[in-house]
This record gives sequence, C-alpha cells and structure tokens, in this order.
Amino acid sequence: MIEEAVTITNSEVKAFDFYAQYAAAGYCNSESAIGSTVTCSNNACPEVTAAGATIQSTFSGILTDIQGFVSVDDTNKLIVTSFKGSSSIRNWITDFVFLQIPCDLTLGCLLHAGFSTAWEEVADEVLAGVKAAKAANPSYKIIFTGHSLGGAVATVGAGYVREEDGGSSYDIDIYTYGSPRPGNRAFVEHVSEQAGLEFRVTHTDDPVPRLPPILLNYRHTSPEYWFHTGGSNTTDYTAADGEVCEGYASLGCNAGTLGLDVEAHGYYFQDISACGTGIEFRKTKRAAAAANVTFDMATTEPEDVTDEELEARLNDLVAQDIEFVATLEE
Repeated sequence: MIEEAVTITNSEVKAFDFYAQYAAAGYCNSESAIGSTVTCSNNACPEVTAAGATIQSTFSGILTDIQGFVSVDDTNKLIVTSFKGSSSIRNWITDFVFLQIPCDLTLGCLLHAGFSTAWEEVADEVLAGVKAAKAANPSYKIIFTGHSLGGAVATVGAGYVREEDGGSSYDIDIYTYGSPRPGNRAFVEHVSEQAGLEFRVTHTDDPVPRLPPILLNYRHTSPEYWFHTGGSNTTDYTAADGEVCEGYASLGCNAGTLGLDVEAHGYYFQDISACGTGIEFRKTKRAAAAANVTFDMATTEPEDVTDEELEARLNDLVAQDIEFVATLEE
C-alpha cells in the first residue's frame, strides 16, 4: 500500500532542512574521532554542530568508496546515520551500468548491484554503531540519511536494519536527497510498508533521481517531496514551493523533467557537499579500483561523451519511461 502525503507542511520543510545538514556532514565526518562533535567546514551543518551531535562510530568500504558515520544527538534525542554520496556522479550517469542482484528482504526483491555491495561492506559496522547508540539511548529516534548515491545506500541499509530483532527495535525514518532508484518494486514497496517513514526529497530537474530508469525494473519509495520553484541553486524553500507525488513509478514530479541540470543535484537546502571535495560533474577518468569494483558499479574507464550527448540520452530514457509507465498496472 502506498503511503499518502497530500501536502507538505512547514514542520516537514524544517525537518528536510535540518536532516540535509546531517546528509551534508556525511561528506566530511567519516574519519572523525569517536566522541568528537560533528562539524563541517563552509557552514554545511551549523545546526547539527550547535546541537552537540557526537560521533558514535564511523564506517568505510574497502572495495567501494561508501563512507559515513553514526551519531548521537542528545539535544534532539536522535541517533543519525549519514551516508556520504559519491564524488564522481557524472561517471555513474555516463556509464549506464544498472545491474540488479537478488536481496533477501522480501519475495522477488532486487537491488542495484552497486548499492547492495556498498551496504554489505559496511552493514556490520553500521549495525554495531546503531545498536550501541540505541542501547545507551533507548528512547531516541533513529534516522538514516544521505545525498545522491548515499541516499540509495541509506534506503537499502534502513530496509535491512528495520528487520533486526524481528522488526520491533528499529523504527527508522529515512531522509534522502537526490537519491537514484535503489531497486525494484518488491524492494521499495517492502521498505515503504515497514515501520518508519520515508522522506524522499528531490530538487527541480536534478537528473540523478531519474535513474536508473523505470523501464529497467527500477522504482522509488513513495512519497516524493519535490521542490521545484526557483533556480538550480535555490536553497530557501517553504511548504508552498513543494509538491508531493505518490507512487513507485510516478512521473508527476522530478521523474517527468528533462535535461542534465547537474547543479540542481548539488543544492538541497544548501550546497550539500560543501564540506567535502565537491561533486565531480566534469568528464573524468577513474583509476581502477580494487578488483574493478566501485561504489556505483560503473566501469573504471567511463565512455567519453559530451554533455549534449549525455543530455540526449537522459531525455530519451525519460521518454521511454513515460511510454512504459502508461502500460503498467501499478
């Protein structure tokens, strides 16, 4: 059953702004000392720092570049796990490698191979950090958050952690920003029906949430909160600036947009990667990773295409998705 959220409230916008700071902190706190305060350069997470949130544990993958931290926020009574997004998002878009592999969460579950691999690499570390924080603070709310590819891994991870102890202990809310589609309908439907809420935030015509395409058996969690007024780098939003779209294959919000507006991907209530090395949108070539496995499961030598060619590919995928969705009975 699809969760319904007809309108956006001002309190939700405030929460989106706040947890965007936690997502931003994922870009620069994965190597912080245990017990240290979550801090960000370039004013990327001022409210998180002011709350005195401290690092409970950190995690990082060996084969993939997934990184992040588990934190405890005594001011707001929160346990927040933040997943860093990829810095090579253009390579991921260019490669169009969207392999799916089975998952054991529910019957027929399929996940993007890269996101599944990234989660499996850090699952034990994340779960240990969350369990320790929850044991010490049993009344605190658990949040999983992330931007870009980190948002997809946050969704996958929350789906698994919610199942721990028979699903009775970890009622996790998920806040993602500019996340791609993480898996098939069986997966997103299962996650959307678990205990806990999903807040999937998108921005104007950000191209990343439009991928992987619906026609390749990918879906999003529901609902979507789409902020579409202003420009690509607009960060000051109210409830009136947003729209809610329901459905795992909805085309009414971001998924129906066109173009390669990479700047829109970097701005979610702020410059969301400001405290890190930034998000790479130029054409680049990667050094080969160990065993040729990367966070995004893309090739280590991305195809050399122009922005114009890439935009045309993305627009063609949207057109195919629109045609395909018209045939669905979802």
